[in-house]
Amino acid sequence: MKQETNHSPVDRVVDYIKTQIAEKQVNPGDRLPSERKLSELLKVGRPHIRAALQKLETYGVVETRPQSGTIVTEFSKSQIDNLFNETLKVDKYDFYSLVHVRVLLEIDACTLAATNCTSEDIDKVEKALRELEDCQDSKKRIEKDFAFHHAIACSSHNPVLASLLLIITPDIMKFYHKYRFCSVPERQVITEHRDYIAKMKARDTEGMRELVLSHLANQINFAKSQRRD
Repeated sequence: MKQETNHSPVDRVVDYIKTQIAEKQVNPGDRLPSERKLSELLKVGRPHIRAALQKLETYGVVETRPQSGTIVTEFSKSQIDNLFNETLKVDKYDFYSLVHVRVLLEIDACTLAATNCTSEDIDKVEKALRELEDCQDSKKRIEKDFAFHHAIACSSHNPVLASLLLIITPDIMKFYHKYRFCSVPERQVITEHRDYIAKMKARDTEGMRELVLSHLANQINFAKSQRRD
């Protein structure tokens, strides 16, 4: 496979796996090669392999399963194409419009998660929260935060909602990085994320709705202040 020389090692790994999926060399449910094999094949260090897999997991393309390795999720080729070809462009859609759509989608996704979640779903959300808590890199924390919210969206068991949220995620993250945006203090973020899990366990749909609006309020206000005329 021809690689772009100006791509970072992580991007090269992501591009390789994307191509493997697009060309149906690997399919939903298939296990990816081990970190060691990918490292040898692509001639990049294993830390870069891990970072690439984490990025792909953030976007819901793969998931790590205990004793099973890294598995390609049930994504169609068109969904992957939309995600990686960046159907939504930052220069076309403003931050507020993207955040507004995110809130609308998350309200439904999170309330459905409170209704439909299984114990396995809750385990995955708790795992995503632990990874967020353990992350010290500010840029990676943004990705871990979105991974947490994606885990909740998947718990809704509505794949369309989860997929739509994934499509807008890359562009929202670009605005986060552009504005160096952090909606609330770190400690408050963790507290509110724990509240999400509590609402899921309690099957509290109304409380979940209120929590989503409260949790994303600062983001909405900031995005509105940056809105183009």
